[in-house]
Amino acid sequence: MPFKDILSAESLAEKISTLEYRDRVFPPDMTIFAFLAQVMSQDQSCSSAVIQVIAHLARCGEGTPSVNTAAYCKARARLPENILSELAKEAAEKLEKDIPPELLWRGRHIKLPDGTTVSMPDTAANQTVYPQSSTQKKGLDFRLLVWLGFFRFRLVHYLI
Repeated sequence: MPFKDILSAESLAEKISTLEYRDRVFPPDMTIFAFLAQVMSQDQSCSSAVIQVIAHLARCGEGTPSVNTAAYCKARARLPENILSELAKEAAEKLEKDIPPELLWRGRHIKLPDGTTVSMPDTAANQTVYPQSSTQKKGLDFRLLVWLGFFRFRLVHYLI
C-alpha cells in the first residue's frame, strides 16, 4: 500500500485508536491507505482505489471485498479530517528530515509561498463566516476565499 514507508504503523494505530468503528472490510487504516492510493493515482476513481485494495489483500492471501465502491465511499466519508491533517503533517516532517544534506541549498530548505483565490456562492452561511470585503461596494457581494501555502523544494543540481 502507498506511503507505508512514510506513515508508521504505530502512528496510524495511535491515531485510529481514538475512533469507534466496527470491524468491516474497510477499517480506518485500510481506508486511509485506499484514499492515499486514490488521490495519488492517475485514475482517481473510487473503483481504482477499491481495485488496489483487492490486489493488496489478494497478495497477502486474505479474502477480497466486492468491487462495489459503496463500502469504501462510506468508510472514506467517516474519516475524521483532523486525523488526516495530523498524518499529513507527520509525513511532511518525516520527509523533511530525510532530505540528504547535499540536496539542500547552502544547507537550507527552500520554501516558496504561493497563493490563489476561489469564489464561493453568496449564501447566508458563507456571509457569516466570510463577511463582505471592505473594498467591495455594498450590494456587490462576491465572496472570495484566499489560500496561501508554503511549498518546500529539493534542490536538484544541474551542470551548466
